[in-house]
Amino acid sequence: MSIQNCLARLVQANRISQKAADDALALHEGIQARLYPSMGPASADAAGALEAARVMMQAAQERKLMAAKQAIRQSEIANRMELHPKGKSTGLMSALVRDNWEGGAATKDAINIESHAESVTKKLLGIMNGTMDKYRSTMAGLRQDTESIWNVVDEVYGVDSGDADAKAAAQAFSATAKYAVDRVKREGKPLSVLEDWRLPQSWDAKQVKNIGERTFINDLMTEYEGGNLKVMDKAGHGEAPKAAVPGIIANAFNDITIGKGQGSGAGGFSNQLRVFRFENPDTYKRLMQKYGVGSGGLFNTMMGHVQAMAKEIAFVEVLGPNYQQTFDKLLQVARDDFAQKGKAGKLVDWTTMNNPVSVQRSFDALSGRLGAAQSDLIAGIGGGMRNLMTASRLGSATISALPGDSMTAILASNYNNVPAAAVLSRLVTDLTTNRQGAEELARQLNLTAATVLDTAIGTKRFDDEVIGQGVTGRLADGLMRITGINTWTEGLKRAFSMEFMGMIARQTEHKFEDLDPVFRGFLDRYGFNAGDWDKLRVSPHIEAEGAKFFDVNGVEDQRLADRLMSAIIDERHFAVVEPDARIRGKMALGMQRGTILGEAVRSATQFKSFPMTYMMTHLMRALTQGSMSNRAYRTTQLLLTMTMAGAATMQAQSLIAGRDPNDMSKPNFWTEAFIRGGGGMLGDFVNSSVTRGGDGITQYLTGPGPGEVISATGDVAQWIANKKDVNGKTFAQHVKAWTPGSSLWYTKAATDRLIFDNIQAMIDPNYRQSFNRYERRMKKDFGQTFWWAPGDGLPQRAPEIRKIWPR
Repeated sequence: MSIQNCLARLVQANRISQKAADDALALHEGIQARLYPSMGPASADAAGALEAARVMMQAAQERKLMAAKQAIRQSEIANRMELHPKGKSTGLMSALVRDNWEGGAATKDAINIESHAESVTKKLLGIMNGTMDKYRSTMAGLRQDTESIWNVVDEVYGVDSGDADAKAAAQAFSATAKYAVDRVKREGKPLSVLEDWRLPQSWDAKQVKNIGERTFINDLMTEYEGGNLKVMDKAGHGEAPKAAVPGIIANAFNDITIGKGQGSGAGGFSNQLRVFRFENPDTYKRLMQKYGVGSGGLFNTMMGHVQAMAKEIAFVEVLGPNYQQTFDKLLQVARDDFAQKGKAGKLVDWTTMNNPVSVQRSFDALSGRLGAAQSDLIAGIGGGMRNLMTASRLGSATISALPGDSMTAILASNYNNVPAAAVLSRLVTDLTTNRQGAEELARQLNLTAATVLDTAIGTKRFDDEVIGQGVTGRLADGLMRITGINTWTEGLKRAFSMEFMGMIARQTEHKFEDLDPVFRGFLDRYGFNAGDWDKLRVSPHIEAEGAKFFDVNGVEDQRLADRLMSAIIDERHFAVVEPDARIRGKMALGMQRGTILGEAVRSATQFKSFPMTYMMTHLMRALTQGSMSNRAYRTTQLLLTMTMAGAATMQAQSLIAGRDPNDMSKPNFWTEAFIRGGGGMLGDFVNSSVTRGGDGITQYLTGPGPGEVISATGDVAQWIANKKDVNGKTFAQHVKAWTPGSSLWYTKAATDRLIFDNIQAMIDPNYRQSFNRYERRMKKDFGQTFWWAPGDGLPQRAPEIRKIWPR
């Protein structure tokens, strides 16, 4: 009996669907076509039928597992939505990002995709065990090994490169990918991962488009006909028939150049990446260097793939294998529930960013949809402008971060009974005398710093790329590195998390009912009960540096371990305040990158995410958690500590700008410190209509990039109309606004005096009067004098520290 007749009978008997029969027949024909030349028609038909039956049976089993896991995860989140005291919309949001209402005690589970994705990323990096560190960029991204990393490709394909480092990296990467694949498949994600898939493919849409369709198809057909490349069908049922190969390659060109599949999900295991199978390392190198990662982008491709796999795992393990379908169904439930709320309830959800619109935006930000550019040109212009603003204006961000982060870390530590002094002490030690030891311990504890995933200036995607968003992005990345902000931020994250692990290890000596009340509160907030604690406390510890640390890798219940790591990362978001997907979605207003409105919104909200993040973390916790007296105490504590941080920031910023310290005895100083502690440069508007950088309220509201364009365009227009002279001061300000590194904290005073003041002096014949007016304005509006005055080639004296509090 032919396979066609057999399938027809199965359909007639209602054993399988017509679609399943069609899929099986197509699979059989594809396998038969590959086997016919070597086996003959009869043998090929029989072998094809057996292979088709095996694949279809495996697919059926995968579909059953997928359906079961999908039902379980959907039920879990639906139950969380039902139990959440603030409604179903808030319950669904708590599955995406940290629950700002902290309703885990009611829902019994608080794991969320964003924190879980970070946890899984660190787990995967731990498996890699630092074997890729050799290929990271150094010297603020200016130097990187972009040549020997290609030996890793040889080793992955089993070709001995003679490079021991590459061999170790290849083995670790393969083991990491296998762990990730096994983990996501256990959760019911159907994958067509064949044994010959080895490395991720990163086809660059711009490069493929520039080279052209004809050359692309010819190159791939040459590799295919030479036996160097296999072309698979997208359904994952094996190698495509030869006659179909040219069409598949042509379709791939279209998919790549229009960005098909971007932003549709986490994407770490997408079948789109597996249409082409490279038979040897040389083929991979040729095609990826010409059409993909270029001569130096392999490191970012591999590490980006690790991050993408982790995010996909997080989506699947929280929302199920078909997470988009789960989300869509549950979002409709949340919308229906929200519609039934009164005006007061809706206002609360909008204010706390838990309404259905915010939920949708958060999901889009997490999944990458908002980050997929509709137009590369528009995205390049808007992104490039923001990168230049970052490079020119955030050079002194470290000065604000040190006091601000120190205070938030103290608050987060005290809230969880983690010794704050120990956190800051570990931070200093790890950044100075124990950097290597800190990283080795962090790997063991699944706390590897995310900086290993950073973009590097040294990894040029293409040798001939000299302009574009890529260059400005690398420039901004490099400038931020040399400010020290990345090292500080990652160091504080690690120090807080390590001390948290140490605190948990100490608490494992106690039964649930005997736990420290503050730590018990942490467990309650995230839905851990006595049974959960009994499973956690038997986990073995890691001993290092004369102390014990809780080892999450020793927890037998993987889901419980994941919940704990997600909770620790959630608390760390209070120690180091960073915008989450909720804030990122809000800042973009749900608009996609690469659109005119999307880029305009992103530019207008640049540098404005901190105040909103601060309100959604510390301020909301202080105002909503505990008794009224406790809320009043914590709110007062929060405002005082952040005011102190604002005061320290103001004084430091004055000194690095060449000004003497502010007079702290004046009420205006503390008013500005209060606002600056939680709102950035808005504090400058307390005393002046413009910021100290010269930006007016219009420029502040429109964003630094558009604001500067508007200002410069207006000045030029008035100059052309003979209504205004573009003097040296105005010209110097515009140049400074777009000059990367102009605000670098340890050179700011020197660049202001020696470069930009001299630019003004060369153009403006009345430059000395201009400098004097500026000094008088600073004296009048802010009560400040200069230790390195405008126009002076060298400082005339040291800063007058006594002016901090004059007698």
